[in-house]
Amino acid sequence: MMMARTRIAALAALLLALLAGGPAAAADGDALERIRGRGSVACGLRGGLGGLSFVDAQGHLDGFMVDFCRAFAAATLGDAQAIHVVRLPDKPQEFAAVEKHEVDVALTTTTWTFSRDFTFAIEYLHPLLYDGQGFAILDARPPPLDQLGQRTVCVKARTTTARNLEDFIQQTGRPWTVRTFNTYDEALQAFLAQECGLLTTDRSVLVTSLASYRDAGLAVHIYPDAISREPLTPYIARDDRTWYDIGRWIIFATVLAEERGVTAADVRAGRIPDDPELADLFGHANTGARALGLPEDWALQVIGQVGNYGEIFERNLGNRSPYRMERALNQPWSRGGMLYAPPFR
Repeated sequence: MMMARTRIAALAALLLALLAGGPAAAADGDALERIRGRGSVACGLRGGLGGLSFVDAQGHLDGFMVDFCRAFAAATLGDAQAIHVVRLPDKPQEFAAVEKHEVDVALTTTTWTFSRDFTFAIEYLHPLLYDGQGFAILDARPPPLDQLGQRTVCVKARTTTARNLEDFIQQTGRPWTVRTFNTYDEALQAFLAQECGLLTTDRSVLVTSLASYRDAGLAVHIYPDAISREPLTPYIARDDRTWYDIGRWIIFATVLAEERGVTAADVRAGRIPDDPELADLFGHANTGARALGLPEDWALQVIGQVGNYGEIFERNLGNRSPYRMERALNQPWSRGGMLYAPPFR
C-alpha cells in the first residue's frame, strides 16, 4: 500500500511538472535542434526599413539586421543563406510570435527596455545598434532644436518613441503638439506633406527612411540631438539557455574580429593574425564550440561568409551604403565606441 501511494505521488508530481511546462518547455526551447531539423534559421524581421531590412530592386533581401540573421545561419548550419524570414507583426504581437517559437530570433528595431524584459517571456541578447531618438525637420537651415517654437510632431503611437516624446515635452516645457499615427509610414507621409513640423523616431530610421528624399533635393535636416537611449537588440524566447549563449557569442565574434582587424577576405584567404585570443576564437581546440553544440569552425564561417561588425555596418548603413551613417557609438571601444566583446578565453 505504501509503495502504491508512493507511485501515485510520483505520477502526480510528474503530471504537475508537465502542466507547469517543465519538460515541455525544455523541448520547446531546443532551438538548435529545430534549426537543424528544418535546415534553416527562422528570423523575425520587419520589412521596408532601408539599410536595416528591405528588399532591393533585384528582389533580394538585404540589410544590417538581415546580415546578422545570416551570421546565425553561418554559425549553426555553415551556410549564411540558410535563413527563413518571417515578417513579424507590430508590437505586442511581435513578442508573442517569439514566445510561441514562430521564429528562432527576432531582429527588428526593437529597443531593450526594463518593462519589456520582465513583461514578456523573451530574452534580449546583446545590442546590435546603439541608437537614440532624434528629430527631422523640412528646413535647409533650421534653428537649433532648443530654439524651435510651436510645432506639431509626428510620431508612431503606442511606442517607447511616443512616450519619450511626451516625457521630453513635459520636462522641457516645449510648446509642441503630439500627433500620433498607427504606423511609422503614416507619420512619415504626413511629415513629408508638411502636416507636421517635426518627425521623430530612432535616428537610424530617420537617416535611412529620409535618405532618398534628401538625395532628390528635399531640404531635410536631421538634428544631431538625441533625447533617449535606444539599444536596438535582437531577442529570443526565454526558455533556451544554450541558444541564448550561442546568439550572444555570435555577435561578440563579429565585434572581436573587427577590433582585431580580421575581415571576411582575411578568413577566406587564411590570413589570421598570430593572436592568442583569435586562436581561441578560430582554433580547432574549441571547447566552447563543443559545449554549445556548434561546429568547431563556427566563427570562421560567420566572419568568412558574412564579415566582421564593421563590414556589416559599412555596407548596409555606413560609407559604403547610400546612407553614410556615422558609426558614433557603434564602433569598437578602442576607438571610443560601445562595442566590446568579453574575452574569448
